[in-house]
Amino acid sequence: MDKPKVSIIVPTYNRERYLKECLKSIINQNYPNLEIVVTDDNSTDNTENVVKEYIKKYPFIKYVKNSKYPKGPNGNKNNGLDNVTGDIIGIFDDDDILVENSLNMMVSKLLEGYDMVMGNCKILSNRGDNGMFAGKGLSKSQEVNWIDYLCGKISGEYWSIFKKEILGNRRFDTDLYGGEGTLWRGIMKGKKIYYIHKAVRIYRINDNSVMQNTIKKADIVIKNYERDIEYYGDDMKKYCPCYLATIYKGASYFAKLASNYKKGFKYLFKSIKLCPKYTTSYVMLIVMFLPKNFIPYLTKFRVFLKGYK
Repeated sequence: MDKPKVSIIVPTYNRERYLKECLKSIINQNYPNLEIVVTDDNSTDNTENVVKEYIKKYPFIKYVKNSKYPKGPNGNKNNGLDNVTGDIIGIFDDDDILVENSLNMMVSKLLEGYDMVMGNCKILSNRGDNGMFAGKGLSKSQEVNWIDYLCGKISGEYWSIFKKEILGNRRFDTDLYGGEGTLWRGIMKGKKIYYIHKAVRIYRINDNSVMQNTIKKADIVIKNYERDIEYYGDDMKKYCPCYLATIYKGASYFAKLASNYKKGFKYLFKSIKLCPKYTTSYVMLIVMFLPKNFIPYLTKFRVFLKGYK
């Protein structure tokens, strides 16, 4: 039986430093029917030349520039989705590493009748959690319940491949900063999903850059929470109202960073109303009265503690 064609999308922007290692790890999977789609958000470094050198040796690599969608990670991923030709899709970060033989293992499981297969990720960082699993909530290989994902019982970083047919015409929201979970919740609903309790991806973390970007883009990050509430709030209220309270609390935090205090208090009081026992909302109520320039230090401390759990 011939192996189905797998398309791995690698969105990139000015990452020639890591891109070679990333591409090498995918090529070394030795999967017999592979397509790698490098979608470039118009890099200004040597990315294009790096990829074109690989194409000379590996003609299954495709290089496409993002000219259709707004500049940014989500638009660039959409550009990749528009250019795949495989029946199975994976989206892989340009600074990460695919663990040896992961692709064959995941495709074999998918062919047992699943729509999506997930694997865990090992963290590569300078924090105390270096080498630990990035995905939380699952402790063994098993079928995954969509409600558990919807309700935050499965969280953190995983890597997945999925049948192209379940994606349909859906795409990432280009007005969000991140917010990929909004799409994943949509395509996972009602689907058959399997989780493999192994690290299939080495996940590189730069906490400082992520934190700085989210603080700078606080007014945009709020939309991630608002979109989840808009699309899935009714389901969350039905299955997990206290998790919905955490979504509202998160929105209030970024409203605070964006100096939108009216919206911040509005979301915070909704959080408390949904789940009065959720004590973090009361902590956030105190934070709302602190000077805004004090918040990043609290965030750094929280990340530090999280790394040593």
